[in-house]
Amino acid sequence: MRTLLRFSPCFLAAAGLLCAQDNSSNAAQDADLGARLFQTHCSYCHGTHGEGGRGADLTTGQYRHGGSNDELFRTIRNGIPGSEMPAVRATDNDVWQMVAFVKKIGSAGLEEKARGDSVAGKSVYASKGCASCHAIGNDGGNLGPELTDVGRRRGPQFLQESILKPEADVPIRYRAIQVITKSGQTVSGIRLNEDDLSIQLRDTSDNLRSFLKDNLRDIRRDHPSLMPAYGPMLTNKELENLIAYLSSLRGEQ
Repeated sequence: MRTLLRFSPCFLAAAGLLCAQDNSSNAAQDADLGARLFQTHCSYCHGTHGEGGRGADLTTGQYRHGGSNDELFRTIRNGIPGSEMPAVRATDNDVWQMVAFVKKIGSAGLEEKARGDSVAGKSVYASKGCASCHAIGNDGGNLGPELTDVGRRRGPQFLQESILKPEADVPIRYRAIQVITKSGQTVSGIRLNEDDLSIQLRDTSDNLRSFLKDNLRDIRRDHPSLMPAYGPMLTNKELENLIAYLSSLRGEQ
């Protein structure tokens, strides 16, 4: 056993014999350091905040190849065979710090407690028509991010910014687009797919639409969010209560 332990922890983890040791006692510091490493190694595919894009959304706290510390370490260290995700070129310690950051963004909302009345906030959510674009469980629309467990994934400060300044951080798959046909019709929605010949979107009535680019006069991407800024539409108390309600949404426990 003494000879075995002389091997690199990374080598042994890759061989399925041993997992490298994490430094959970330094989790907060490691997460801060991991955030910087994440920007260098991961953000191109997974987004600046881990919200996804070319790569998976890492803020959900659910990972295809496992969400334990050891499983995340192996995924980052070795990559995912058969996918675009390569093995990371970093030290084991750096990988553990990235693991700490991924764990943090997967449960960021649990670190803070929102002020306000969540029951009153639920009424605000209903009265302002939020469900027309956002889903909670099986109820709601598809134009905005699902909110079933948003309170676990996002803290009150992030939720407030999303309500007051929705264009500040829009996940790639919810970026707004506007197409103008040669006949003068304007259609707004979120882009689903695009190639050299055509573009597909979900319009604001939740209909799937497809357009040949030869039939379009213009494609506008200058307003990335369909969601309006709700600051002028909410009192301070309504905003506080709405944030409390969204913070209470933790999904299945």
